[in-house]
Amino acid sequence: MHDWSKIISAGVGPIIVISACGLLCLAFYNRLAAVVSRLRSLHRERLVETERLAKARLQAGTGSLDVVRAQELLGMLKVQTDRVRRRAYLIRATLLCLLITIGCLALCSLALGLSTLFSGLIIPAATLFILGMLTMVLGILMAMAELRQSLDPVDLEARFVMELSRDLASEDSEQVA
Repeated sequence: MHDWSKIISAGVGPIIVISACGLLCLAFYNRLAAVVSRLRSLHRERLVETERLAKARLQAGTGSLDVVRAQELLGMLKVQTDRVRRRAYLIRATLLCLLITIGCLALCSLALGLSTLFSGLIIPAATLFILGMLTMVLGILMAMAELRQSLDPVDLEARFVMELSRDLASEDSEQVA
């Protein structure tokens, strides 16, 4: 009869990494939910601005300042939407890598435990462990790429608001003079 404690002990090692990946998945599912929520908000803003642009075109014509500003705002919202969507895809890819890692390491753990009974399973266990660790590194690299892009939409919006404020301030000073 085999010593069951050896079987269980052999399979426990990858469980630590599985736990870490589970915590990362939780964080990235929450991050994805926030990004999707922001995308929906951007879509609503674009719809409102599209309606405002149509009304401005009817009331003031195509060359009016209101029309130009609405077009600029729609352009900025489109760029923001595209950047946030790219981030969502990176988060999804990160999650996919982390879930593949969990699957590989769960199978590795199982194979390690069974390798105490069937020694031939040690090679598949090692292969699954290496594959799992590689996909975890890939997931972390994707997470870093997403993090690098995370403030791009905010920076874009800040530049747009500053330019708009500067334009409005110069118009006010022209009207006073």
